[in-house]
Amino acid sequence: MYTIGVIPARAGSKGLPGKNVKLIRGKPMIAHVITAALEAECLDRVVVSTDGDEIAAVAREYGAEVVRRPEEIAGDTAPIEASLRHVVRHLESTEGIEAGAVVLMQANVPIRRRGAVDEVVRKLATSDCDSVVSVYGVNQRPEWMKKEEEGRLVPFMQCEHFRRQLLPSLYLLDGAVMAVRTPVLMATEGVSGVHVYLGAKVGFVEFDRIYSMDVDSPEDFAIVEAAMEYAEKNL
Repeated sequence: MYTIGVIPARAGSKGLPGKNVKLIRGKPMIAHVITAALEAECLDRVVVSTDGDEIAAVAREYGAEVVRRPEEIAGDTAPIEASLRHVVRHLESTEGIEAGAVVLMQANVPIRRRGAVDEVVRKLATSDCDSVVSVYGVNQRPEWMKKEEEGRLVPFMQCEHFRRQLLPSLYLLDGAVMAVRTPVLMATEGVSGVHVYLGAKVGFVEFDRIYSMDVDSPEDFAIVEAAMEYAEKNL
């Protein structure tokens, strides 16, 4: 199964401009993701989809290919899966490549366990899943959360249990590794909904929460740097 790894990286982040090339432990953030992708045995290509010159230069420096993202899918309202479809179509039209799967690796999730990409891709290849994604287990339970009504806190949802052991396991997709079969990705174009592009049958691989940390604020850089050091020494 020919598999393309895609790292989407917009230049126009409003929340934290320039974050994809900001240094983490001496390397641009996106370089950590590229390195993990290039180390994977199951990826035939590693492509950075970007509209930014600086990001493109860094991507090439660290060994990734670059597919320039058109303006219409480079805005902050464009769904991330649009960049995946664009890369698929670009490689098919320019090189005749028909990919069996596409692997999304978000640029703002810079820590991945060694071998994580291959583990996710191999589970997809050996299953009937439409997609397989990396997740972490939730410990902040929505059943115990509150919402505001008329200035007061009320239960977010009704729940009779106060012991975590009596509640079902919940997971969050972390964006570190998301492998989806290309026919599913392309067939869901234009269909709205959360994670619709992953199809109906979504498999998962659970990783430690430390490998799911994303960077969306200035303080996140310091936290991720500390997490990287900890992971290297202890995990």
